[in-house]
Amino acid sequence: MTYENRFVKVEVDRGLAVVTLDRPPANAVSLEVYDELRRTFHRLGEDPAMRVAVFTGAGKVFCGGNDVNDFVDLDFDKATEYLAHVRLTFNAMYDCPIPIIGAINGAAVGTGIVLATLCDVRIASERAVFALPEIDVGVLGGSRHVMRLAGQGMTRLMMYTGRRIKADEALRANLVEQVVSPDELMPTAMRLAEEIAEKSPPAIRLAKQGLNRTEMMHLKEGYEFECTLTAAVRRTPEAKEGALAFLEKRRPAYADRG
Repeated sequence: MTYENRFVKVEVDRGLAVVTLDRPPANAVSLEVYDELRRTFHRLGEDPAMRVAVFTGAGKVFCGGNDVNDFVDLDFDKATEYLAHVRLTFNAMYDCPIPIIGAINGAAVGTGIVLATLCDVRIASERAVFALPEIDVGVLGGSRHVMRLAGQGMTRLMMYTGRRIKADEALRANLVEQVVSPDELMPTAMRLAEEIAEKSPPAIRLAKQGLNRTEMMHLKEGYEFECTLTAAVRRTPEAKEGALAFLEKRRPAYADRG
């Protein structure tokens, strides 16, 4: 499967995709980039051979936010249409059936911080910074996505001030799960991706579906839905193989990764 994008580069090897936002100098997101991201993660999720993706930025910036040139002549009607594209892209990433590991290599501001939060797990370089700077130019950003991870207090602080926070503060705020040196960022992300890729493919996909769906449910309702997925995964050949491997004290032999 080929990905004919200008700014979103995709490399695939044995069910593992590396998706790189590459639009120098700041990896700013234009309407074209939104559409490329949406198509890319939709296609990755549709491919049964895909198991996990790593998402990062080219150069020293993860994503510098929206391309301000798109907003100069943006009236209400055009803004409504533009934001529809944005929502579709964010939804495509959140709903992507395979896990996405965010390798946050530098600044993740505005749209950049939202793209980071849409990953399942985030690993940040020590050089990474995070911000919701939209307030500085009189507009609003994607605070609802940030609030899922950082909570009300930190999100409001960032939203009202536009303040940038460094990687160590982002770690304390639960915006990222790990902070590593710049040289260790991609190796760390790839090791995690390989670890996930070795698990049962249907179990991983159902696990993500369950985590996404139950996130907004009440406890009992969420667990009931999770039980339906547990029953579904029990019917897969991988579940039987996993149980046999455990009893026989060996590594499970799931489908070949190609």
